[in-house]
Amino acid sequence: MKNILVPFDFSKTAMAAFDLALDIAKKHKAKVDILYIIIDPFIDQNNTSSTPEAFNKTDVRRFMERIKAESFANLKNVISRSGCTEVKINPFVEFNSSVYKSILRFIDKKKTGLVVMGTHGSKDIKSKVLGTNTERVFRLTKVPVLIVRNKIQNHNFKKIVFASDLETTSKSVFIQAWNIIKVYDAKIDVLRVNTTKDSIRRTYAVGKMRHLTKKYAGNFDYIIKDSASVEEGIEKYCDKEKAELIVLGVHRKKGFKRIFSDRVSEAITRLAKQPILTIDISSK
Repeated sequence: MKNILVPFDFSKTAMAAFDLALDIAKKHKAKVDILYIIIDPFIDQNNTSSTPEAFNKTDVRRFMERIKAESFANLKNVISRSGCTEVKINPFVEFNSSVYKSILRFIDKKKTGLVVMGTHGSKDIKSKVLGTNTERVFRLTKVPVLIVRNKIQNHNFKKIVFASDLETTSKSVFIQAWNIIKVYDAKIDVLRVNTTKDSIRRTYAVGKMRHLTKKYAGNFDYIIKDSASVEEGIEKYCDKEKAELIVLGVHRKKGFKRIFSDRVSEAITRLAKQPILTIDISSK
């Protein structure tokens, strides 16, 4: 992992994500790109100008350019105030008609290795159906996305929960997660939640967990919990055990299919207080 992206909007959650990204970059010897996106009403969905050339020379266009310059200066102030001299930090300001599409384009263009992104959650009906920008990003990119909701007091995570159904894709998810979390001196709980509709024997589950982690020099514990639902089981366990980071595999979906995304990752990413590292299940 050579570069980390922090989409930024000057909010408290964005600052929390930026602070965490700097600490991760130090541990991984990576650089950080901090990106601010200005919604431009004159750019269409293909990210091209929808206005005549003459209109682009008006006061409106000059006003937008001034906003861009001021935003860039504000990003540089954020970087300066961080006091971080150990990490190379690059500020970027872009115009786009869509926040999440701009982030996805940036990821592809810069070959981002990890996205660290703040979220405000989603409570209204529209966002519950279409998802927040953060949710859209982790649903549509193959790159791991670390979601941050609150300011994190301790960046040196000591308790990490890897929640898994222990299916065949779990190995791919764990490999990607391990490349990020191996720098922490943490106890890692591999958690499987059994429900009345989806349950496996405890001895079988522990066997699969041991097989999943046997190649890695970590401090692992193997946990099986019963719950009414998977999301409830994960949330309750993480709260009770004071987990500092949750790792989840998520299904990457596009277009209309994204509306019918699985409820587990949606519920956890929207409700959990802890940072959540989402890994695309289809990636290898």
